[in-house]
Amino acid sequence: MNNYEKDEFEHLILLIRTGKKEHREWLLENNCRELVEFWDACEGDEPAFKWLLENHHRPLAAAVDAMFANDKAKAWLLTSGNRELAAFVDACDGAATAVTWLMKTGNKGWVMVAKEIHEKDKKKNGSFIWTFLNFGNPFR
Repeated sequence: MNNYEKDEFEHLILLIRTGKKEHREWLLENNCRELVEFWDACEGDEPAFKWLLENHHRPLAAAVDAMFANDKAKAWLLTSGNRELAAFVDACDGAATAVTWLMKTGNKGWVMVAKEIHEKDKKKNGSFIWTFLNFGNPFR
């Protein structure tokens, strides 16, 4: 797996957060197509997932698969020496131990991406009843 630079992680995070074309284009122009395909696969794009597999980015594909609750994919990440991506998957779910381990091992970029995905998922999967019954804050 590639070791990504700070700029590459920043543009991936901004792509996740905003969806803006300029961040997608920056990643593509800087030879990081796999990060664009990774995010698209995280969003459920099957052709992006297949692209990762066909273009030798199996660890990123396995991380996506593990994020969709495939335990075999997570086990493969661990046994294939991709512990940082296995921890990343757990960090996306908010696991503090995974975040701590990633920070200790110098994988701050993956921590920041996990945080962005976690926040995006929280917004997307908010409690239906509370969003429907939005009474506001009566103490303001």
